[in-house]
Amino acid sequence: MWDGSSDRQYHFNRVALIGTGLIGGSIGLALTGKRLAQSVVCYDRDPAASAEAVALGAADTSAASASEAATGADLVVLAVPVLSTLKILEDILPAVSEGAIITDVGSTKGSTMAAVEQMLKTGVYYVGGHPMAGSEEIGIRGADPALLENAIYVLAPASETPEAVVEKLSALIRAIGAQPINLDPLSHDRIVALVSHLPHVIAATLVRSVAAGGDPELVRTLAAGGFRDSTRIVLGNPEIWRDICVSNRWPLISALKGFRSSLDALEQYLNEPNPEAIEEYLLQARDYRGSIPYRGRGILPELHELIVLVKDTPGMLAKVTGLLGDAGINIDAIEILHVRELAGGSVKIGFKDSKDHNRALQLLSEEGFQVHSR
Repeated sequence: MWDGSSDRQYHFNRVALIGTGLIGGSIGLALTGKRLAQSVVCYDRDPAASAEAVALGAADTSAASASEAATGADLVVLAVPVLSTLKILEDILPAVSEGAIITDVGSTKGSTMAAVEQMLKTGVYYVGGHPMAGSEEIGIRGADPALLENAIYVLAPASETPEAVVEKLSALIRAIGAQPINLDPLSHDRIVALVSHLPHVIAATLVRSVAAGGDPELVRTLAAGGFRDSTRIVLGNPEIWRDICVSNRWPLISALKGFRSSLDALEQYLNEPNPEAIEEYLLQARDYRGSIPYRGRGILPELHELIVLVKDTPGMLAKVTGLLGDAGINIDAIEILHVRELAGGSVKIGFKDSKDHNRALQLLSEEGFQVHSR
């Protein structure tokens, strides 16, 4: 039985990090940078990636195999593609000590957790995990502990997992800077199919459609910020997304059916043509999108936002942030919305405190910036 023991100075004594890609590496950097574990040992199927993880400080040492890394660990993090998770788990279970906690970072939970229930041995605990964070960067060189700051981190414990085990892992996640939230695996998979997996495959389909449309050089020349922004997620690791699509295929198929129905409706309005229906279609989409508050990557209070128009000249963004910093106004989120060559762009700035929002609005307006409050 897990007794909650570990060195009081650390959340865990020995953490085994299996997989040192973008997410695994980011977790490792957070663990070592904040001294949340006494030691972190890593393993990656690519020995060069393991060595680089140690060199970059994402782990203290590397192991020659996943089982070697897991031996003696009180926390094992499986940061591998979804369809590799169960094979790795099967390999390491004989080496995992009684009382250890195993977690993963996979983007789908249903099929994994159903199989895990049949595999676990007595005294070993499994808590499925999914940090809702990512980047188009691939591999350990893209790893950054800031990637996890304020990110929602879903936990899906196996049945019969003691509450104390879940809380211990939750405490580590909060210490990393993320926001843990418990969900059952099927609810998780249904929601992420809609808000994460569907957008990715739609973006991939959009890029393929454009690529097949001819005039590739002219398309590349005219492709504006809207196209690049809406398709940026396609730059993610195809191996990871292949596994996500396969492991979450039924919720994703359902989401695709809903999307196809909506697209068919728009096509009908264009065929008629029906300008009023087209406008209503776009209006409903705009209104729903506008109702989603910007909360950074986590379950934080809604931010008070400003939209600042800036000229496309060197140092303008630095001037905006510098003015606010010199005035002691804390920026909680910043996002570049548009960049238009020779014309400038828009910067969205978020503040947790309404007083900071109001002071920033006044200061930037007085300095001659065009500012809109949201």
